[in-house]
Amino acid sequence: MKFKITKSAFIDGLKRVQNIISGKSSIAILQNVKLEAKGDGLEMVTTDLDITVKSAVICETDEEGVTTLPVKLLFAAISKADEGVIEVEVDESERAVIKSGKARYKINGRRAEDFPQLAEEEDNLKYTISKAVLQEMIRKTSYATSQDDTRRALKGILFSFRDGKLTMVATDGRRMAMVEHEMEFPVINEKDIIIPSKTVAEIVRSLGGEGDAVLSVRASNICFESEKVKIYSKLIDDTYPNYRLVIPKETTNVIQVDRQAFVNALERASVMSIDEARSTVLDFSDNVLTVSSGQSDIGEVKDEVPIKYVGERIEAKFNPVYIMDCLKAIDDDEITLKISNGHTPVIITCSIPFVYVLMPLRQK
Repeated sequence: MKFKITKSAFIDGLKRVQNIISGKSSIAILQNVKLEAKGDGLEMVTTDLDITVKSAVICETDEEGVTTLPVKLLFAAISKADEGVIEVEVDESERAVIKSGKARYKINGRRAEDFPQLAEEEDNLKYTISKAVLQEMIRKTSYATSQDDTRRALKGILFSFRDGKLTMVATDGRRMAMVEHEMEFPVINEKDIIIPSKTVAEIVRSLGGEGDAVLSVRASNICFESEKVKIYSKLIDDTYPNYRLVIPKETTNVIQVDRQAFVNALERASVMSIDEARSTVLDFSDNVLTVSSGQSDIGEVKDEVPIKYVGERIEAKFNPVYIMDCLKAIDDDEITLKISNGHTPVIITCSIPFVYVLMPLRQK
């Protein structure tokens, strides 16, 4: 195998595929990237057995072939190379000689035959969505996924394609974020899938540029295809809980508040939220929200935020980080809170079809 490629093209391709390689796998070849030079293209593939990432860049192939090389080492070598054309030649023993200016690297590779093969499945259902929309929907939900390994379904994001819209949901059992977007697909394509958080993070990294992305859902995996990359991933084979049951059907009080002022007050209060529960008290009264945190042996902080509300006083305790996660994912200047009392969930909404539900902490 022998090919020539510009440093910029080589680096761009390696950046797209190297992120899923953790360096902890006991299977040595999973530390490698598969390189296949053919015609005017170089295909790069990495996998951790759950996720497979493919990317293709332009190259000039003198001799077609395929090999695998340690991706982190290869990236380090190429990133230090001079700008311009890089020559790569791989012999029958899988040793690669990489020439860049006066520099010469020799890197030992492994046979491509030993690299895990992607199981090919027929495409079942396809959905086309704007990359910008997809990125925004993920931004508004992904922070609420669970980190608990015992709750498999909650370690991913639900993508529900139903009723002419995509509903995206994430929850960890204490909070839930849901956002909806209208899109066209046939009724036969209605389906619920759970995409692992790691895959979602990889998708976000690949969402640069304008245009659309295509999601191809298969029996046991999904393929995300963008302009320069394909990501294949296993789906979480589990049943997602009925998230709509979490949303209170009725709330007594409706409150409007400036989003950034609320964030600022929570950040100031969180300085004193150093206890294990990270608790902050929200005290709603006529046109004023008092945000406070503290411990008797350390100190306390109080701040006030003007609000649009007239009604009974409500005092509730929340994890301030959980509120800020939501507020920082919203772009509106003003948000709406709906709450009945200090012991019931609070609902946060904005001008788009977005709902955030957060359970209060128990008050002593």
